[in-house]
Amino acid sequence: MLKKVAKLRSMTSFAFDKLALSWVCVAFLLLGCVALDGATMPEPIIDVHLHAMLIEDSDPPNEHFCLEYLTHAPTIDPVRQPLLSTLARWRQDPDCPVVVEPAESDEANMMRTIEVLRKRNIIGIVGGPRELVAKWHAAEPDRIIPARSFFLGRDSDSPDDIVAAFKASEIKVFGEVGNQYFGYAPNAPEFDPYWAMAEANDIPVGIHIGYMPPGAGYWEIGSKISLADPLLLEGVLIRHPKLRVYIMHSGYPQIERTIALMQAYPHVYSDTGMLHAIMTKRGYENFLARMFDAGLGKRLMFGTDQIIWPDMIEIAIEMVESSSVLNNAQKRDLLYNNAARFFRIDDTGTIN
Repeated sequence: MLKKVAKLRSMTSFAFDKLALSWVCVAFLLLGCVALDGATMPEPIIDVHLHAMLIEDSDPPNEHFCLEYLTHAPTIDPVRQPLLSTLARWRQDPDCPVVVEPAESDEANMMRTIEVLRKRNIIGIVGGPRELVAKWHAAEPDRIIPARSFFLGRDSDSPDDIVAAFKASEIKVFGEVGNQYFGYAPNAPEFDPYWAMAEANDIPVGIHIGYMPPGAGYWEIGSKISLADPLLLEGVLIRHPKLRVYIMHSGYPQIERTIALMQAYPHVYSDTGMLHAIMTKRGYENFLARMFDAGLGKRLMFGTDQIIWPDMIEIAIEMVESSSVLNNAQKRDLLYNNAARFFRIDDTGTIN
């Protein structure tokens, strides 16, 4: 479903019909071709940053996502162009070379996402509202690990509510925590009871630190890029030394501060988030190289930040698999091994 680009499905289809493929399977059985209607199961992937969201709740609704987003986002004369409405119109109909279209409906968003998870052998950490995440998990319990999103200043869940959901196996992860959007820093005193709760109950936490869409500071909900400083997490880590936390979007654009924090605190992980989509190909390659060169290749995890664009998942995978700066072992660490270690996921896809 890419505007001006052929569908990804057609890019990965085989040229064999079933009869021909069956003979190939017989001839090359020892090479691992075991299915008559396709290929072997791909190597497993863990996407640590997926969302269950209603189309109408995206902002703006029905957004069409422009790849290399920051390169193509419009420049604005604030006197002559109303900033927020100009950006909203562009996000619904962006003029850029490659556009990822949203799902046609809420049901299509869920089912097309699940289709990609099955096709690419992906386990997804899916956060969102309680009822919606439960619906997604019921539709594909073997590939969806349920998480609870939470935005301080917006959501009413108490620490006890989160613990109860965790102990009932309703959720396995606390995230995405999006406090930055409502004006709260990672070390906000109001959130410390949640950090204490997560540490005491060994609940992994994914927190948004970093990138926000252009214009977010004018949404009148408290969003501030100045709160996106990864080093603001340091006091939290000192107070809660057993906390398992990963930084979504790796704190971009303050990557060097993320590196400093992760080097000093070897139990902190981060994810790639939406960086594959907002940066240029070269910028994303530079980011991957910088993180691995900094010695963090065992703690950077793959994420897509898929919200209402199911095709985004395969785009992100392709960018890693085609990377010229990572070797095959490093790609496997990024796509699977690091997340399996952080979340304690065994070979059956179960968190232990």
